[in-house]
Amino acid sequence: MSSNQDPASGKAQRLLATVSAHVILVDRNENPGGPRILLGRLAYRDHRWGKWSFPGGYMDHGEEPEAALCREVREETGMQLLSWERIQVQPMLHLEHPHISFLYSSDHWQGNPVCLTREFLDLQWADESVYRQWVREEALAYPCMRDQVSFLGWVF
Repeated sequence: MSSNQDPASGKAQRLLATVSAHVILVDRNENPGGPRILLGRLAYRDHRWGKWSFPGGYMDHGEEPEAALCREVREETGMQLLSWERIQVQPMLHLEHPHISFLYSSDHWQGNPVCLTREFLDLQWADESVYRQWVREEALAYPCMRDQVSFLGWVF
């Protein structure tokens, strides 16, 4: 966390931010529509209600991003990540509630997804055509998700 100078007092202020880790789970098995990714439909009672997001969540105090990632995926989907790759760190420090998001991809896990959290209404695998439809319908929880799948060759 960084500190900013308070112009009124001249004292340094500490910038507190929440931190989360999310994963794009990629199923590369022979699917007719190509690779698919797992998303959860959010049950948050705000503007994100019913919109789609990647599994993951907030880091606990003192927890490393990768440990939070594995814990959150296990708690939300019952799946165990076996390997992953960090693809993006997105600082959103300009928000009213500053946030830093670590985004990973994984195509190596154990288990079948089951919705285990009240944060999701359900889970669904989406191929490129479904994801494109959700982009058109503005059904993704966060606008940045549109471009976060570019490593799959899905460009919008």
